[in-house]
Formats: sequence, structure tokens, C-alpha cells
Amino acid sequence: MSLVTVKPRFQITLPAKLREQIALREGDVLDAVLVQEGILLRPKALVDKQETVSQLRALFAQAPADPRDESLIMQEVIGDIAAHRAAKRG
Repeated sequence: MSLVTVKPRFQITLPAKLREQIALREGDVLDAVLVQEGILLRPKALVDKQETVSQLRALFAQAPADPRDESLIMQEVIGDIAAHRAAKRG
């Protein structure tokens, strides 16, 4: 069991062992959800939408025309994003 103390301004410090187990680093974002047992904290990856759109437009502009269906291409992109996120979590 890991105990944490609520500090002034309602801040808490997560024990080092827990942080290491999920490779949590300073500046990472956590999603806080109220569940029946208490509060669940989950690491979240945030994406800058404008930057992502700009990068995708640049890639599409450079890419040759692809005769495949756009939905297949989007499935590949979504799969690549999921793989990247999983690799980042370690």
C-alpha cells in the first residue's frame, strides 16, 4: 500500500515506486476519474491538434496518390498512432 498526503493547494506526491512502474515523468498529464473505490489516475498523451493537422497536410502533399480506399489508409494511421503511444509508455 502506498500512502500519499494532501498538501496545501490540494497537491499530492506519488511514491517513486509507482511513478517508476508507469514511467511517469514531470510534466506528464494524468486523467483523474472518480470510481466506486476512490480516484483513479491514468496517464494521458495529449496531442496538439493544429500541429498534427499541419504535419499531416505536409505528409499528404508529399505523398504520391494512393489508389487504396481512404478508410484503409485512416485505419493504418490510427494503428500507427496506437503503436507509437504504446511504445512511449514503455
